[in-house]
Amino acid sequence: MMSIPTTARASVSALALGVLLSACGKGTPLTSGTATPPPPFVPKVTSEYAIPTASSQPVGIVTGSDFNLWFTEFRASKIGQLNTSAKFTENVTPTANAGPNGIASGPNKLLWFTETSVWKIGQITLGSTPTFTDFLLPNPAARPMGIALGSDGDMWVTDPGTDSIWRIDQRGNATFCKVRVGAQPLGITSGPDGAMWFTEPGTNSIGRLPVSKLCSRLVEFAIPTSKSGPTGIAAGTDNALWFTERSTQKLGRISLTGQFTEYPLTGSKTPDAVIQGIDGNFYFTDTAGNQMGQFLFKNQKVKFFAVPTANAQPTALTLGPDSEIYFTETGADKLAQFKYF
Repeated sequence: MMSIPTTARASVSALALGVLLSACGKGTPLTSGTATPPPPFVPKVTSEYAIPTASSQPVGIVTGSDFNLWFTEFRASKIGQLNTSAKFTENVTPTANAGPNGIASGPNKLLWFTETSVWKIGQITLGSTPTFTDFLLPNPAARPMGIALGSDGDMWVTDPGTDSIWRIDQRGNATFCKVRVGAQPLGITSGPDGAMWFTEPGTNSIGRLPVSKLCSRLVEFAIPTSKSGPTGIAAGTDNALWFTERSTQKLGRISLTGQFTEYPLTGSKTPDAVIQGIDGNFYFTDTAGNQMGQFLFKNQKVKFFAVPTANAQPTALTLGPDSEIYFTETGADKLAQFKYF
């Protein structure tokens, strides 16, 4: 089976360094006194990996502390793993038909995931044999979806079912904060300021919640473009938060004090998840457009790169152990690698 490619452009790990050294060779002979410059690198989807379970519907993905890719299979109610040798392992969730959705890496070699259909939060203890534990949220109306590690070491979860943000400590104890009725919080991330930032498609807002003094300092900022459908959100190295506007095909930026800038993503259909690459540019999945998007930070230009499988529906994404981008193909039951540097 094909291994996940690791090239000289990958991360500065021991493995990548070995590849780099072995690839150097003796160089290109000089014929005119000047070395021939290499052709410019063009990002592209280089590999796709079919998940063993058909109709699994992968929706969430993250790199674990074991350097493997872990992903949720919503329809199959499984948690999958793809290791660096491109071998799959799948585990059925402790609760049947749980609808595993978002997944994130936490402290102490733990992974956490949301179980949207059964109002639970799942925990995975990594090891030679992963251990799974379920924690029931105290409200059966809860529909946990997005999940992220907070600066306080707890896990933070969006819940559009009850318009709440949940905090889950490392023992599985849950507390919550209510946001506006109808907010339907979705994407969530830890911001440069240590607060939790999240999208509210129902109220067309971006929310900010400090990890201390839960609820007392909640702030919600209205997005300038109406009915924008904010979805994914990620922290940037520019001391701001970046988010996708799924309904109006834009990439938004909000400063820590609430100032907005919006950039048209001309050529996209439904921009979904977003992440900043190690090159400083932003990358996003365009689910209905069946493509990966690149937003160049310096000149605000947008480029698109097709997904080889038709109707793949690229959804969630993460930086892999090689710092390349890996994403789920929800419609094609695959994981894919996007090389961008």
